[in-house]
Amino acid sequence: MHLDRLLAMPRLGLSPVVTPQAAPVPRIRGVYTTDLPDPGRYLDGGELVLTSTTWYHEPRDADVFVAALSGAGAAALVAGTAGVGVIPDAVRDACVRHGLPLLAVDDEVSFAALTETVLAALDGAERRAPSAGLHRGLVASMASGAGAEGLVDVFARATGVWCAVLSATGRPLAGGVPEVGEQQLARAHRDALAAGGFPAVRAVGGGGELTLFPVQSPVAHRPPAGYLAASGDHRDWAPGVADAAWELCALLALDKAAVQERRRIEARFLREAVDLLTAGQEAPATARLLGLGLGESPLGALWLSTTGSPYGAALAATVLEDVADRVPGCSAVIPVDDGAYLMLVPEGTTGVAEAAERLAPLIGHGRAALGTGSPGTGAAALRRSVDEARHAHRVAALGTGTVRTAGSEELSSHLLLLAAVPDDVRRLYRDRLIGVLERYDTEHGSELVTTLAAFLDASGSWQRCSEQLHVHVNTLRYRLQRVEQLTGHSLATLRDRVDFCLALGIT
Repeated sequence: MHLDRLLAMPRLGLSPVVTPQAAPVPRIRGVYTTDLPDPGRYLDGGELVLTSTTWYHEPRDADVFVAALSGAGAAALVAGTAGVGVIPDAVRDACVRHGLPLLAVDDEVSFAALTETVLAALDGAERRAPSAGLHRGLVASMASGAGAEGLVDVFARATGVWCAVLSATGRPLAGGVPEVGEQQLARAHRDALAAGGFPAVRAVGGGGELTLFPVQSPVAHRPPAGYLAASGDHRDWAPGVADAAWELCALLALDKAAVQERRRIEARFLREAVDLLTAGQEAPATARLLGLGLGESPLGALWLSTTGSPYGAALAATVLEDVADRVPGCSAVIPVDDGAYLMLVPEGTTGVAEAAERLAPLIGHGRAALGTGSPGTGAAALRRSVDEARHAHRVAALGTGTVRTAGSEELSSHLLLLAAVPDDVRRLYRDRLIGVLERYDTEHGSELVTTLAAFLDASGSWQRCSEQLHVHVNTLRYRLQRVEQLTGHSLATLRDRVDFCLALGIT
């Protein structure tokens, strides 16, 4: 169906806003409703795209959105103004630049009615399999508030493809695939992250396969907000089923966008409360927290950062929001110092490190550092918890492994003092004592660093150390003499032993 035929239908209340000159009249092959900021990956070309423009916050957003539609070959854009007022000028300008037809629709005409009318008008050859009924069923399920469970049920009944909706960290949220358990879903999710690229086909036990589709995050530069794990290899599905799966992902993303908007508002008030806590203004901070439904029960602070990931620090926000989805009573997530993120959680909350571990393939050779504060009630206790979490995070960053953690109980450790020292000073200090030993070990195939660490762990006991290393005491003495010669430090003095202990604690 051509666009001019659509405009000739008076009951739809459509009016042209931007009509590109000297361009062929677009042919409509389908309808797609979205409020994602960048929906290009979910389009195949020829769609009439419907949007309420709630994704628009600044002019740059319009260019990103319209460029995605144009690049994917969309036929036209229909912008609703209900709740928005008018179509932003930046959207009009972007459509002119990219040569995309822009239509306005009357507030009285719902997107559901518009979609049903357009699909009914499409010729059988133009209508995409499996059927327009599936599209209507998905939209109706979304409008009814049935959530992810309702969406996957409609999809499975129409296509025969079973699906499970996973969180950003691979936790099952809705639906399911027969004979595929939670651990198999988690493994398929992790393997897909490690392989990169979607849709990803992963083998599961019993000779079966799963196809994983990403659910786009409503926040730019974030990893997917979730995943759709569908039974079978999408390349073997009937025509149109994969398109329908992408549509299902788009609707799931739309649902995530609504949640994210609520979080954005809550985060602004939480930011104000934390700033007041930091400034020592406990009364107004308490009022802000109570307004957010926080502060009456014990809360503890989590301070999390991620480095080395393609998503940078934003990966930490994804981890914390995944925990917030699982644990009732968590606060919003706000950015804090050094690219980290802060969240307040109810007493007894666990599983944060495990959530980060699930995204280890995205962290790669980087790290996640998590600091936790003691839970407490009231503004003074929360301020102390936030301070503890911040300092514990600095201690955690000195640890080893992909996910490093530290709690308030570790703030009496010497590692807190090391964490306060600039990185370049710590590296210089370590290199002076341990670096020279590492280079010697590399050149001579010796084990001076291992021997030194074992000697200190044995509290300077020659006998215990030699037994632990399975070497003769004379061999141990020779190695430690080389350590003293190379570093200029004596293992006979407590002060020099402390220096070695501190240097070994720096990674």
